Amino acid sequence: MAAMQRSAAASCRFRRSAVFRSLPGKLACGTAAHLRRHRSSMQIQAVLAPEAAAAVSQQATAFAVVLAAEGAFSRSNVPDTDKGRPAIPQIAAGVAGSLAAALLVKQDGSFISTLGVVFGFAVSAFMLFYNAQRAIDLQYNDGDWPGPKAWPAGMSLISFLALCVFFQALVADISTPV
Repeated sequence: MAAMQRSAAASCRFRRSAVFRSLPGKLACGTAAHLRRHRSSMQIQAVLAPEAAAAVSQQATAFAVVLAAEGAFSRSNVPDTDKGRPAIPQIAAGVAGSLAAALLVKQDGSFISTLGVVFGFAVSAFMLFYNAQRAIDLQYNDGDWPGPKAWPAGMSLISFLALCVFFQALVADISTPV
């Protein structure tokens, strides 16, 4: 019994050594007190770099402004009877969602900013498909150049670029070690 206690004490001393502490994912000693000390020494880092969060927020805000401007312009120029006319609820949801994502990305917490990136990705994907559907649904008019389909098609491209911004931020967010 005494031999087992000595080997357990030696094992714990080995675990406290610098070599063992440098091994990733291992605790120096399996006691509850050491676990509490280990947790208190851990620091949570912001996963998305502050420069990247600022860039994503600025681009999301610019996307919201362009989305609102295109929606207002197209709504005033496309007849009420056309199926491809922008609907206020969808455009407002895209603008509000993009602005909300920009605000969430700028938060300092890693979970909140990650949530903002995921939300912005979903909003920009929704706007990509909505604007593509609008471009398909719009009536073609030969006398109008470049035609009313150019605006929703252009917004589909801009929505795709916003989707790429949020995707790149999500990849950077996931791949950053905590």
